[in-house]
Amino acid sequence: MEEKKVQILMSTYNGERFLGEQIESLLHQSWKNLEVLIRDDGSNDRTPDILREYGAKYKQVKIFLENNRGVSQSFFALLGKSDADYVAFCDQDDIWLEEKIETAIRRLEREKGPALYCSNKILVDSEGKLMQKQDRRKRIPGFGNAVVECICTGCTTVMNRKMAEIMKDRLPDHAILHDWWCYLAATYAGKVIFDEQAYIKYRQHEKNVVGAKAGFWAEVRAKAAYLKKSRGKLEAQLTDFARLYHGNGKKDALVQEILAAKRFPGRIKVLWNRNIYRQSRLDGIIMRMLFLLGRML
Repeated sequence: MEEKKVQILMSTYNGERFLGEQIESLLHQSWKNLEVLIRDDGSNDRTPDILREYGAKYKQVKIFLENNRGVSQSFFALLGKSDADYVAFCDQDDIWLEEKIETAIRRLEREKGPALYCSNKILVDSEGKLMQKQDRRKRIPGFGNAVVECICTGCTTVMNRKMAEIMKDRLPDHAILHDWWCYLAATYAGKVIFDEQAYIKYRQHEKNVVGAKAGFWAEVRAKAAYLKKSRGKLEAQLTDFARLYHGNGKKDALVQEILAAKRFPGRIKVLWNRNIYRQSRLDGIIMRMLFLLGRML
């Protein structure tokens, strides 16, 4: 039986250093019915030249050299161009293990409705060497998590056609990140599969990692600072989501409850709502304190 078609969507921006290595890992996937759609978001380094070379050499690599729109809107533009049975997101600087796509498709093939697959990651440094600290936490997907946290790293994401079509019809103006938006949409309108195994070498370019500071209170301060980065953006994302996705009473009410936490009476309600959760207990406590202090939205 012929393999169903998969389209890998890659957005690039000044990614000349690792781009060739990443594209090669895509072309060596065990799943062979692949098309790679690459949209360059206005690079001013050698990235466009590298892309032209690959586009000329491989018929399954399609290149779109376009103006800068930012990473999330660039991925949404690619999603709008997609038409395959399965769609995967891809960063410009990682390394995919050869069974990455096939593993995701085998899991998604079992689902009859809209579904999104995502997985763990193998953390490597900028040179591709395995990092000592790996994130092996167990994750529980759910809409109550998606409204305040994203566990779906974009470069691990693969979705079926039904899920892709739902998203194509409801593209946002305000999204913190494309992967967070997709996690929200999939937990609202479909199913999310989180694979505890990892099939991607995920480059870390920064030395400092959230929670890496010494001491409990230093870790709390670092996590609080990280959560507050989404302040303002979280409100805009959820407002946009409420405009585009509605019809599920319980989930709609949860979004409105969080938005109501902009003012004090609503903050108390969010504080005690256990349907809203982050994956880490400490993160959950810090999140609730930030809601109470008016520093999450």
